[in-house]
Amino acid sequence: MKELFATDLDGTILARQADFNTADVQALIQMGERGMIRIVATGRTLCSALNVLPHDFPIDYLVFSSGAGIYCWKEKKLLLTRHLGYEKTCAVVKVFQKHHIEYTLHHPIPDNHLFFHPEGNDPHPDFERYLEFNQPHAELINGSVPLLDYTQTLAFIPNMNTFNTIAKELKDVKVVRATSPIDNTSIWMECFHKDVSKASGIMEVCYIEDIDKHNVTVVGNDYNDLDMLNAFDNSFVVSNAPDELKAQYDCLVNVWEAPLAHWQNRFTI
Repeated sequence: MKELFATDLDGTILARQADFNTADVQALIQMGERGMIRIVATGRTLCSALNVLPHDFPIDYLVFSSGAGIYCWKEKKLLLTRHLGYEKTCAVVKVFQKHHIEYTLHHPIPDNHLFFHPEGNDPHPDFERYLEFNQPHAELINGSVPLLDYTQTLAFIPNMNTFNTIAKELKDVKVVRATSPIDNTSIWMECFHKDVSKASGIMEVCYIEDIDKHNVTVVGNDYNDLDMLNAFDNSFVVSNAPDELKAQYDCLVNVWEAPLAHWQNRFTI
């Protein structure tokens, strides 16, 4: 009976300004020795994920950009991409502009670490931090949308009321809530092709590897993991996750205390 184990990256097995826990890496190695298929499912772009994952990291697949892309880790090649596209991006931008929201527009995979952005009149502080952090990849535009097959948009939202209002106005796109990894507080809204999610990316790997979804285990830490947490029966969050998520899912130790090793010790022989 073939099994699959998928884990989020930031805040789940990778703490900010820290290395991977040796016990977690060893747990992934041992999973592979038992024949389990191992996935890192992250909101990071391919470029960003490759910057933090060693080339010999013990996984089989990378599901990146929240499922917009799938990368075969062993063969180092792209297997699947799903883009938001130009027309949907234009429609999303109109809603953002209506609500005076700062946003970024990300190039097609594999270059979706590159992005356009308008200049905000009264920019969200996290938008300014994001631009400062990613300045080499940013290009200023005048508010119009250059013709491109965009992977996604990213918007910086002041509060959940605004998030919910905008989400209701966006049609036929996938809306993902995320917590800013920059200040660990600000609300991000990511918009993708309607079929994109971490869950769908993991299911694609299940099809490739002929694995039943009931033999899938997932571990996450934030709201952008909800799709995969809800899609599979064996779902866990780390103890540094928001209380709202810890109330819904079984809890492992926090990111600093090797949650994958904790799972392995609890649920494998």
